This record gives sequence, structure tokens and C-alpha cells, in this order.
Amino acid sequence: MTMAGVRRLMLAVLALAALGVGTAAAEEYLIGNEDVLQVSVWLHPELERTVTVSANGTIIYPPMGEVPAVGLTLKQLGDKLGERVSSFLRQTTAVTVTVAQYNSRSVFVSGAVAKPGRYGFEHIPGLIDVISQAGGALPGADLTAVQIIHRDGDNRTTVTADVASALRDGVGVKLPDLKAGDAIVVPGLALPGTSAAGVGVGILGEVAKPGLYPVGPSQDLWAVIAAAGGATAKGDLQNVKIITRQGDHPIVATINLRDVLKRGARSPLEVRPGDVVYVGSTAATARGKTWNGFQDVLAISRDVLNLVVLRDVIRRNGN
Repeated sequence: MTMAGVRRLMLAVLALAALGVGTAAAEEYLIGNEDVLQVSVWLHPELERTVTVSANGTIIYPPMGEVPAVGLTLKQLGDKLGERVSSFLRQTTAVTVTVAQYNSRSVFVSGAVAKPGRYGFEHIPGLIDVISQAGGALPGADLTAVQIIHRDGDNRTTVTADVASALRDGVGVKLPDLKAGDAIVVPGLALPGTSAAGVGVGILGEVAKPGLYPVGPSQDLWAVIAAAGGATAKGDLQNVKIITRQGDHPIVATINLRDVLKRGARSPLEVRPGDVVYVGSTAATARGKTWNGFQDVLAISRDVLNLVVLRDVIRRNGN
């Protein structure tokens, strides 16, 4: 390679390096209100602190007192604290600041998702990624009508996004961008006979699609089981349990739906928001009633974590 070629190559490398530095600088995180920061001092673990940025944009860092933080990069705040700490210690030291919780760039996710709550990000991702962070949509979620609530001071606007089409059709579908403070509501599909999606009934056991299904004030048990895809081939309709509550006490009722069909009961069997339905299994019937009972105990034990999770989701949605 000639000297001129070497020079051109070096210039190209330097230009790329400068571009990379510029991009990194442009994307440096700026500290915001409510962020939780971790402050570490080199060789002085006793001065490490976890601090929260207050509403007026400052942190309290003993023994420095109140220090402005909002709008600074992590390095800028670290350098500022380093100067003060070095003066306090009467020796040069370095302070490192990292973000423990990105609360100033957070969004709220509620509705038919596995883990509703507040989620913070260094850079707020797209709608699908945020729903994924919240544990994904529950069975029965209506992803064609996900609501995004933007707040700008006292003004509030709501945008409806068809996430189902974006998942089906890929990158060709443009979803709304998210901003800090947005609230995302994933609705549930309303069952027949209900006026709107609402708080759900959890369905576990031998059904095609276990999960949380929205219901109205009361709903026929058959319709709820049908919404979950019906009983599987192993489903035991003679052993259907409904877990409900009276005050703080859970109540378990066992229903023989085959017997109900034979008798042709006139009044519908109703479940209410917050109930959990468990469809037992017939897999071990041929091995005797004792083994069948043991299998039911194992099945219920296996699903008890799911039941607790569903209870938690039901309570949160109810609030």
C-alpha cells in the first residue's frame, strides 16, 4: 500500500472513531426526577450511597448536602461529586454514578398482562417490547385495541394501537412511539353476555387455554370454560372446582358438570370476577380412585403458583 493509501485509511478510521464518539455523546443519559442513583467512591466504600433525585432536581449526598442533578450526565454528576468529596477527604479520589432505577423514563402497564406495573428504561423501547417486559399478554387479551394514554400537564390523550396486526404483519405496521409517563392498557376480550372487558376469572387445569378471562358482574360457568377453549381430552367435568372468597376466607366448591347436564338444571351456574375455576383430570381414573385423588392433589399443587399469580393480577386489576 502506498503512503497516500495509508493516509486515506488512517483518516477514514479517525473519522469513524469521531462519529462513534459523537453518537455516544449524543445518546448519553441525562438524569431525571425520581431516578434512583448509586454513588460509589474509589477506595471509600463507607461513602457509597443510593440516592433518589427529588422533585426539585437535587440529591441529598452526605456529607455534601443537597446537590443539583437533573439534566446532568452521569459523568458530569460524578465529576462534581468527586471535586467535593476530594476536598472533604483532602485527597484526590474518583466518584462513579450509575442508575439503579430509570424512573424518569418509565411507563405504566396495566390490564391483561402477566406483570402489570411501572417499568423504567434508559431508552424507552417500542410498545411490543414494553408489553413483553410486563410478562406478555394473558390469554384473552385484546391486542387489537391496546390503549396508550399520553399526559401533557393537565391534558390527556388516548391512542389505540393494533398490536395484533403488527405482530402478524411484521415491520410494515407502524405503532405509536412511547414517551415517559405514558400509561398502556391491554384490554381483555369481553365474553358473550358482558357489556365490556373487565376484571377476570382465572381458569386452570385441563382446559385448552388456561389464563385470565374478563367477565361481567356474573357469568355462566359454561361460557367461561368455552372461552378457555373447552375441556381437554383429559378434562374431568365431574371434578370442576370453583375457588371464591367470602371476606378474607377462600371457599372451594366442587361441581359435577356431567351430572348437571343429566339433570338439566334450570338456573345457570355463575362465577364472579375474582373467582378461579379448576378443571380436574381423568387421566388416572382406570388406576383407581386413590391414585386419581393423588393425581388431583399433584395437579393442584403444580398449579398453585399460577393460581396465586392469577389472584394477584385479579386483585391489581380490581384496584
